[in-house]
Amino acid sequence: MFPTHDGQACIWVCIPAADAGAVRRGAGSRVEAFGELLERSAPQLAERLRHARRTSPVQGMLRQPNQLRRAFGPGWALVGDAGYYRDAVTAYGISDAFRDAELLAVALDQALGATAEAEEAAALAGYQQQRDQALREVFEITCRLSAYPPVPAFVELQKQLAGAIDTQSAALAARPVPGERRLATA
Repeated sequence: MFPTHDGQACIWVCIPAADAGAVRRGAGSRVEAFGELLERSAPQLAERLRHARRTSPVQGMLRQPNQLRRAFGPGWALVGDAGYYRDAVTAYGISDAFRDAELLAVALDQALGATAEAEEAAALAGYQQQRDQALREVFEITCRLSAYPPVPAFVELQKQLAGAIDTQSAALAARPVPGERRLATA
């Protein structure tokens, strides 16, 4: 459960697709299926929600493919989920969008200052290479987590994920602030 806007919260149940599908087939509606899954995984929260007002429909998503897309082409570039999709089991997507936007901004600054199309293509190819390198470890761990291995392996993967996120965050924090030199000399 996490806060969203206007005092509301989003409640998310993440389980293997086969288990979710079985519950959904046995329930009369998505709302009933969600209630059953929530009761199984967080009974105290399910009890609190009995007296709450739902403000949006119950949504579900099964078997979303983990995929990596090309990050740029003539006149376009992709960041975050648009550039690749990783199973939501890690709940780490928005950080990717911020990272990619910063990497892309630096590449676009280089591309806009380029004197030849080849330099522009090289800047955008550099963006894709940096993005792919930055996302690789978290993407691979997420793919393994989304298979829902036995609990001890799942916990170990969560520890690996935390380490990978820390490493990625430190690498991004060590990068120079885009345009900082220009601002200092202006």
